[in-house]
Amino acid sequence: MKVDIEEISSTKRALRIELPPQSLLDKLEAAYLHLAKNARLPGFRPGKVPRDVLRSRFKEEAKQEALQELVPESYSQALKEANLDPVNEPRLDEIVCEEGKPFSYRATFEVKPDLQLSGYTGIEITKEKVETTDAEVDRALEHLREQAAEYVPMDGWPGLQEDLLVVDYEGFAGGKPLKGVSGRNASILLGAHQFIPEFETQLHGLKKGEVKEFSLEFPTDYGRRELAGKRVLFRVTLKEVKKKRVPPLDNAFAQSAGECKDVPELKEKVKQDLLAHKEREQVGRLKSQILEKLRAAHPFDPPESLVDAELEAILTDLRRSVGGHKATSAQSEEEAMRTKAGELALKRVRNSLLLEAVAKQEGIVVSDEELHEEVESTAVALNQKPEAFRKLLEREGRIETIRMQLLERKALDLLYERANVVDGVNLVTLA
Repeated sequence: MKVDIEEISSTKRALRIELPPQSLLDKLEAAYLHLAKNARLPGFRPGKVPRDVLRSRFKEEAKQEALQELVPESYSQALKEANLDPVNEPRLDEIVCEEGKPFSYRATFEVKPDLQLSGYTGIEITKEKVETTDAEVDRALEHLREQAAEYVPMDGWPGLQEDLLVVDYEGFAGGKPLKGVSGRNASILLGAHQFIPEFETQLHGLKKGEVKEFSLEFPTDYGRRELAGKRVLFRVTLKEVKKKRVPPLDNAFAQSAGECKDVPELKEKVKQDLLAHKEREQVGRLKSQILEKLRAAHPFDPPESLVDAELEAILTDLRRSVGGHKATSAQSEEEAMRTKAGELALKRVRNSLLLEAVAKQEGIVVSDEELHEEVESTAVALNQKPEAFRKLLEREGRIETIRMQLLERKALDLLYERANVVDGVNLVTLA
């Protein structure tokens, strides 16, 4: 086999692959033998169709079958000889596939750039002094109290904003019950807009045991098409009115919420938690500073296929995050979103390739034990069984993605450890 390498750019390569005529003839022979076993032609018994008849009737089928074996085999071997590792599927052209002639083709693909980095240790980053305020601590304590709030049944009280109502309801159209428009012991938090706003408005002021009938029109863009724009008569029975009861900030609350003996100890614990959170956020910002300076010092064009794949992943996440809202958007908004996602994709791919280069130059590797621990911790975070999660990753070919993410994280940790940290202004959140 003859292999010529063509360097199109820093990330694009082409292989011109040529095999002797006999290679194609051998594959064609195997293809005709296979076709002969399955060919069904009038006047011939199965498996007894003459070769010249097969050639005249199934020449193209035989050629395609031969190519399906010959191309992957030769391409894989050529990559090994050329010591190349593509990041995308090849584009084939200039194919010469004629009996009696050398079989040849050109395979074009992308590779990762060969990055040789310098000056990546001692990158200067600005670290701010992290502090917290009494106002922040107070807000955090209020949040804890809100989380611990309970809804207590209150007989004889009307339902008001932020009250939790327990209701039975049923919708009617033309005097007949509407399928799927009913509920028993349904909890509705007034002001939370869990249902159409007009429905909640009708419940304000009702007391336990009261029944109310009212009609309203569903919005024209309502999620269920059969209800969109439809006027429906509702019959609602209020079964319970529950008022929110927020626990007082006392020693009993400190013991239950933070396992602290008293309120001062709880406040100190909350303060330290806030400081730890701010410090973690600052580490993230400092690492982002490192990556920004690393990108600025080593400009390069990454493989387009990697950027495109990352772009589609970002867009998929964005569309999933707005799945509960209107799916349609103005073309200008879609284009703006795609442009912004494209910039982020380019930045992420550059970051990834730079960190991979740092890992290579520093001899950083990910052991099987580290990979196992990472998979286990990820599984726990996703509330999945580690062994089943690992099998899923292996089945979907994502286990190496986890290894690469861990490798990049180790490389970034090394850059952070070796960075030149200078002090900046205080990081204080004002009340």
